[in-house]
Amino acid sequence: RVEYSIGWPVDDRTRAALAQVRERDWSTALDADGSPDPAADVVDLTGILRHGPDGDRLTGWPKDMRVIARRVPRPAGEQAKLGEDPDWRHGAFATNTAAGQIQWLDARHRTQAHVEDKIKELKACGGENLPSTDWDRNSAWLQLAALASSLNAWLRHLALDGDLARAEPKALRFRILGAPARHVTHARKKILKIPPGCAFAAAI
Repeated sequence: RVEYSIGWPVDDRTRAALAQVRERDWSTALDADGSPDPAADVVDLTGILRHGPDGDRLTGWPKDMRVIARRVPRPAGEQAKLGEDPDWRHGAFATNTAAGQIQWLDARHRTQAHVEDKIKELKACGGENLPSTDWDRNSAWLQLAALASSLNAWLRHLALDGDLARAEPKALRFRILGAPARHVTHARKKILKIPPGCAFAAAI
C-alpha cells in the first residue's frame, strides 16, 4: 500500500468547513518528538467536507482521502487577509492513511516540511520561471538553478551563523551577495573592501 501526505489549500471550501468546527473538536497538536505543542491544535475536517450542510465538497476526490487542519495563533500585529480568521493561522493537508491519531499524522506531515522549503529555495534561485519553450535550454536552466541553490546551502552551512545560517535566498542576496564590496589586491594581499556603514559588514 502506498500512503501519501500532501498540502491541502485553505480555500473557501476549507474555510467554510473550519467555520463549522466547534471549539471542543480541536485537539492539542504534537511535536515531532511526540510531546504536546500547546501553541497548536488539529482537527479532522473530512466528515464536515463529506457530509456537512453544504453537501459533499470532496466530490471527485478519492473516497479514502482525509483532510486534516492545523491552527496556530496569529502573531500580534499580523493583518489577516480577506476571508481569513483574524485570530488564527490555518493550514491543512490531505492523506490516505486510515489509522493513527490525527495529532501523529500532523506531526508526521510536518517532518517533511523541509522538502517543501528546499523546493521553495530552488524556485527562488530561478527554478520557478523557465526561460524557453525548448526542452534542452530549460534543462540547462534548471541545472543552474539547482547549482545556485546548493551553493547557497553550503554558504549557510560553512560560513554563516545565527539568522543568516537559516536565511532564504532573497535575504542572502539583500544582506550579503548584493553588497557593493570590492575584492582588491594590495601589497600582495587580498582585501575585501566593504563600504563604511554597511549593516551586514561583520557577517560578510
